[in-house]
Amino acid sequence: MAKTRLRPAAELYERLFATRTRRKKYPALHTYLTQGGSIFPLVEKGVDSLVKDYRMSREDAQAFLRQASSMAIYIRRRFIEHTLTYTEQQTPGKALKKPASSALSSLVEGPTFEKLFKPNFIGSCPPNALESLWGPVAYLVELFQWISKRIEPIGDIEDKYKLHVRRSDLNELVVDANAVFQPVSAVEIINNALEAFIKKHGTLTDLVEALLTARYPNDLPWFQHWSTLDGVAEHLGMSVGNFVFTVDLLSPYFLQSEAWGADADRALAHSSRLGPYQRTLLTEARVAHAVRKAFFDENYGCEGDEGYKTLNQLPTFGMQTGLDPAGIEALLSIKASAPRRSVNVKFADNPPVGPESHLFGSVYINAGASPPVGIAEESDGLQTLTIVPESPATDKDLERFDRLNRKIRLNKWFGLRSFEVDSLLVAAIRAEEQGGLAPGQWWITDNVVHALGLFQLLRENYGCKPMDFVAFLHEMSVYGVENELSLFDRVFNADGDYRRALVLDGASFTAIPAVGSNDLTVNQLCNGLQIDPLTYGYLALAIAKAQGLGDNLERTPAVVSAFYRLVKLARLMSLTPIELVLMLTLFADDDKWLNGLAGVPQIHGQSSETRDVLNIIYAVHECVRWCKDRQLPVLTMLQMVAQPQVSGAASEAQRQMFDKVISLLPAARLTNAGLLMADVPPTPAGNWLHFLKSVADPSGLVRPLGYSEAQYLWEARVRLNQAVLDGLPAMAAEVRAPIVEKMLGVLLQAREAQASVAKEALAVFTSLDSERAMGVLAWANTTVFLILREITAHVGASVQDGPRPRAVDNPLLSRLANVQRLGEVVTQLHLSAAVMRDYLDYGYRAWLGQADKYQFSMSTLYDLTVLGRAFEMSDQPEEKLLHYLRTVDQLPGNIAGDSLWLAQEAGYILLAGFFQWSVTQVRECVHHIDPSDTKILKTLRQLDLLMRIRTLAEQSGMDAQTILRLGRLPASIDKAAYAEAAERALLSQSETLVLDRQPPGEVEQLIVRTCTVDNSTVVANKKDAKSIYTVTLKNSEGSPLKGVRVFWQAILGTIQTLSTDDNGVLKAEFIPGSVLGSETPTYWLDLFQPLDASEIHVVPDPKSLFFSGPFSSPIPLEAVRAGAEVQLFATLKDEFKNLGPDQLVNWFSEPAEGDESKPIIIRPASDVSTDQSGLTTVFVHAPEGGTFTFEVRSQSSDKTLFFGPITFLPPG
Repeated sequence: MAKTRLRPAAELYERLFATRTRRKKYPALHTYLTQGGSIFPLVEKGVDSLVKDYRMSREDAQAFLRQASSMAIYIRRRFIEHTLTYTEQQTPGKALKKPASSALSSLVEGPTFEKLFKPNFIGSCPPNALESLWGPVAYLVELFQWISKRIEPIGDIEDKYKLHVRRSDLNELVVDANAVFQPVSAVEIINNALEAFIKKHGTLTDLVEALLTARYPNDLPWFQHWSTLDGVAEHLGMSVGNFVFTVDLLSPYFLQSEAWGADADRALAHSSRLGPYQRTLLTEARVAHAVRKAFFDENYGCEGDEGYKTLNQLPTFGMQTGLDPAGIEALLSIKASAPRRSVNVKFADNPPVGPESHLFGSVYINAGASPPVGIAEESDGLQTLTIVPESPATDKDLERFDRLNRKIRLNKWFGLRSFEVDSLLVAAIRAEEQGGLAPGQWWITDNVVHALGLFQLLRENYGCKPMDFVAFLHEMSVYGVENELSLFDRVFNADGDYRRALVLDGASFTAIPAVGSNDLTVNQLCNGLQIDPLTYGYLALAIAKAQGLGDNLERTPAVVSAFYRLVKLARLMSLTPIELVLMLTLFADDDKWLNGLAGVPQIHGQSSETRDVLNIIYAVHECVRWCKDRQLPVLTMLQMVAQPQVSGAASEAQRQMFDKVISLLPAARLTNAGLLMADVPPTPAGNWLHFLKSVADPSGLVRPLGYSEAQYLWEARVRLNQAVLDGLPAMAAEVRAPIVEKMLGVLLQAREAQASVAKEALAVFTSLDSERAMGVLAWANTTVFLILREITAHVGASVQDGPRPRAVDNPLLSRLANVQRLGEVVTQLHLSAAVMRDYLDYGYRAWLGQADKYQFSMSTLYDLTVLGRAFEMSDQPEEKLLHYLRTVDQLPGNIAGDSLWLAQEAGYILLAGFFQWSVTQVRECVHHIDPSDTKILKTLRQLDLLMRIRTLAEQSGMDAQTILRLGRLPASIDKAAYAEAAERALLSQSETLVLDRQPPGEVEQLIVRTCTVDNSTVVANKKDAKSIYTVTLKNSEGSPLKGVRVFWQAILGTIQTLSTDDNGVLKAEFIPGSVLGSETPTYWLDLFQPLDASEIHVVPDPKSLFFSGPFSSPIPLEAVRAGAEVQLFATLKDEFKNLGPDQLVNWFSEPAEGDESKPIIIRPASDVSTDQSGLTTVFVHAPEGGTFTFEVRSQSSDKTLFFGPITFLPPG
């Protein structure tokens, strides 16, 4: 019998284990192979499986696996080749028939892919078929095999981490064409996986709360509501801090004396883009030694009772923190990331020896102490940190692990290089120490978080680099990392333009070199900072004063950093260094602001001799942003605010103005000749101007009198009357009065002419129209008289007087410079004459809160730009807003009740209409803006806040309530507040970004009012005569409005302003004056438009009308010639001395005895009305002659007056 040939796998086993003894050593494996077992599972399971399942030694298992792997590879290759090629099958028992030989057989086909490789197209599937060996399904099956057979069985993995435990939904999925090729949203996949997990395991914990409290991995904690808020703000190109700054009542801070507000710290905390839980983690108290295990478990993810003790081992530390070796080196500033100190720095003491990571790069971790944390290598080759978790209670290692925990998270959150984050922390802590914090603390405080927030703000708005911000808070870095030079060397020693580099050796040099001298240090500073000598001079003086160095500066990090700080911050915000210095100087009357940057920066968050550097930097940013928003060049703004600088000579514009005045003024002077031409009697003294010194100066310039036109006229008449008394002989008052009126007319003409001269000259000088030019003159606290007098005193009364003197220290030039400056303000801000009038009348006090209307500061300029911005935001006339401001200023200070409610609601409607916003939004804003019980917007600073919120609402699509909720968001942990704000913010972005422009309606819809009068006719000059108007006010629901003031305007009488009673009723008495006539008084409420009341007639007393004899016509003493007429008239009066206009009267004639038959003619008629003077006039004549007596009778009083008898001669 032939010997049965072994299967290849069994044959491989016997060849490998040639002896019988070795062959029987592994009977299970031998049996498996001889019974036809495949080698592929053995190869896939590997050495460990052979050792475990077949009890093989590791050496035999490795030897067998090498042979088996070779066989498996060979078989698999042959299988692949077989599946990819096609061989035509022959019919059994039949040979292929060869074709007959012919000449055509010499034509042989060339090689083709099919002939060479014989691909098995018939046995292949389409490329995207599910059964494809190379498709995604095959990959998925292979992956599952690896996980279930090669990974999970071998590793020491807890059941909860195994794939099919974590993803219990995988085995239930159907692999079909839809599952493989149909696009599915990642969110849907995640939701389905989470749903299957929750169904299997149930809700074991509050996931949101778990994410808040968990600290490992170090991406946590994660606060969903903060993430939503920050994401929405970032989508809008802002941070949550922007909302806080926007709604802060004290913003803008550069107008505040401390440059700060109560909400500024909170705003910077939110600007850091760190949530409240992240900030809490950074600023919490240091960990106590007693709870070190809980600390390591929570923050480093250590497990087990002894797990944290191996954290100092480098592999464990890297795995628990997610850092690779390069990341750990960067964290500790060692090896490739070790700092390199600039060779151009000389230490005052002995230079440090050894690693300097505690001086740069890892200062915070090491608390600035040496030796720094490093890496040591043990005898077995294991690398460990030089600090250990299990340290004595007095050891500092635990504190360093605590700082490492905070620092690693901060690196990840900020996305910066490790040494940059460390430099930011160190600079903020050093600045805090300068501000009074006890040195050596080295913990992150709230102020440090605020500094990080300011850095984020500058980084996002200006692209500020970390090392530049470090220089803003402390000093320029003198250390470099890897191939990067230190900031100091990059700025001052990178170009190699000088034989000697700028060295920080502490030596002194002259702050301001003498003229013509050449100081190397000064040249090096100018070259490095790219500034000219003039700019250097400004900066040097400021730095020397701020640091108390006198006339000499020192080559120290503090001095050089101050130069860099002022230059870099200015350029970062598109300013010149001189503009920055001037801006800081103008922020306050002292140098505290400038010293905060030019000296040693401090962070203290409180009032001090030196301002907080965070406050200063943000104030500069805010001021620059304001100028940009208002399209106001910064230099122009500074020139407006600064006191005008006057040179020794008049400018060309001023000389042109002088020439204009000189050419026009002679014709406008008040002269003695002008008075005589107006028929004023000449004075015996020869010149009236000698007696008119109180109203005009000797040169004929008219003096200002009083503050109003009425006051001027009264005062002028008094003084002119005295001048007539002094200049002319004694005369009766009736004779003197016409002379005074003539002189007053000439005086007014001269005043108007001189005003015209000033208007024309100022209009050219300021490039304004004449009305606004005169407003600027008043704003500059000067008058026409004063400006003309000083000009004439400066250049002479006429050109013929000789050459004009050179102007030296002349107050006229200062005055004109101020006029020119204010004219530029009016031009830049587009202020109208109406705005200027209201501002000078009451606005300086009511709008700005200034005591002096002539004061002009940066605050004044800012507030006036608010008005201009308000007018730009509305399509309504500016008078509407001016009327609103004027009205609310007149509200009583004790307004309350219905009157307050009505003023509030009317104000909301008016503001909503002006700014095209809804009343609800305006009401919400005003309730936030005005913290008092009044809740009425009155000042321009309040108006500015309203417009800021309205602008942000338009940009963000949020309503006012959402903006205010984000703006009031606390820095501390308040889950409810964050949840509500996040919900509203997210909802605002899910809708169309459209401003709520709901029509506000009219204020009249707030009330229902009626007005009646008890008597529409009232007698003038009669004691106790009056008409009573009854006004009833109710709200839209019909409830009476109590205590509401009602204003009246009447010409023919007076009506007192009163308030409604408890029933909403007001009875106002119309007290007539002495003028007769008819009128319609108007009445109005606060913030309401006037309405017409019932018409009223002021009349004489009809019952007491009589004809006054002295005011009647005389009768002819002789007979009237034939055909002639006689004029008869009489004046009707009442007993109160009122004339009787428009009264019906009757004229009668009574013939003498014997003349009864003779006709008499009375014209125009016998029934007539009196004229406006109470006069009735008729013409009478008798065509045939005769004697008649005439009578006039009042129809209303039935009183008469007789004329005659009058005799008419008959015709000749």
